[in-house]
Amino acid sequence: MDRQLLPRRFTVGCVLIINAAIWMSIDALNTVVMGNPRVLGSLIPWVLGIGWFGVTLLAWGLFLGMRKSRRYGLMVDMNLQINRAILIDEDIDRIYDTVLDYVFMIFPNAKFGSVLTLDEKGYLTFAASKGYAGNYVNNFCLKLEESFIFQESRGAIERALLIRKKALKRLFTRFYPDTWKFQSVISAPLFVNGRLFGLLNLDSGKPNTFAPSDVAIVERVASQIEVCLYARGIYLERLEESREDALTGLLTRRAFEELLCREISRASRYSQCFVLALIDADGLKRVNDSLGHRAGDRFLMTIAQRLRYGNRTSDITGRFGGDEFVVLYHGCDTEAIRHKLDADLAALRSSPVAFEGASIVPSFSYGLASFPEEGVSLDELTDVADRRLYEMKNLRRSVNSNRHTEA
Repeated sequence: MDRQLLPRRFTVGCVLIINAAIWMSIDALNTVVMGNPRVLGSLIPWVLGIGWFGVTLLAWGLFLGMRKSRRYGLMVDMNLQINRAILIDEDIDRIYDTVLDYVFMIFPNAKFGSVLTLDEKGYLTFAASKGYAGNYVNNFCLKLEESFIFQESRGAIERALLIRKKALKRLFTRFYPDTWKFQSVISAPLFVNGRLFGLLNLDSGKPNTFAPSDVAIVERVASQIEVCLYARGIYLERLEESREDALTGLLTRRAFEELLCREISRASRYSQCFVLALIDADGLKRVNDSLGHRAGDRFLMTIAQRLRYGNRTSDITGRFGGDEFVVLYHGCDTEAIRHKLDADLAALRSSPVAFEGASIVPSFSYGLASFPEEGVSLDELTDVADRRLYEMKNLRRSVNSNRHTEA
């Protein structure tokens, strides 16, 4: 049923009702006022029939209008929900599930639906599905060339297609569900940055489940998915940029604290332990004052590189701000971590950095805190590590002071 005929049905229904009412009014006026017998006579049933037909068209038009309005309302709601999911960095699979939930509300007669993604090797797999058996979903891996939309469009995939029973009989596929065969399919391509990203499919085991006018609705849903996928890509890029310190390439404080809170939750759940290290660059102000801020930046970058490349891939390293760094070491061996940091410090001190004819000797102090023995929260751990860091600094100042006194 073509929804574009809605205004025409509505208008025709109104015209028929009005005409029937006019005819009945003229006949009644002629009988009462003029005293003449009814001019309609035997035509009254026909006039009433015309009026009833007009009422039917009007009601049908109103019904289609309400259904169309409901569909577009659901599409707006879907868009809002997806945008919200992007902003809270929700898992992409949950976003796909949200899309399918709304698609099935828009098309209540649909029984099967899917979002398929295209990998680098040209294979389609399920990213989300609704109605299919688990075995079918898990075993599904289809070449793009074998998909219905590729075959029906002869490789020119540009827009959504309605593929009916007759066409499906001549199309090849290696994958049929266990209990039914495809009888009616709408398949819409998803493009992101001009590249085919995947497909949005509605499938049915009954003929004529979908009408040609449904294709336009599916295309609109697909276009919303495309916009949201593009927006999510941009958002994740910006988020990644905001999570990385511009100077050192390490995690920002905010990003590190988010990961630390997750690690605390995970370690608590699985009875695991880790060590938090706070690291403070020694002498940054002196370098800045004597050689300038570019030299200070070089000083910080050298320490950051040593911390990053000297750590295991499982360890998490960040810049806490200014001249402070922070590292989360997985494992409970505090002595091994202390030995590792002492080795890093020795390596930095033995390799001065040349800067415009001057020699910079990077150095740092550190403090350690063990989870869960010395703290079970972000604040508790950082307080313990910060106190020990300044104990190390004060001890070094005291040693240096005694050396100068003896000299």
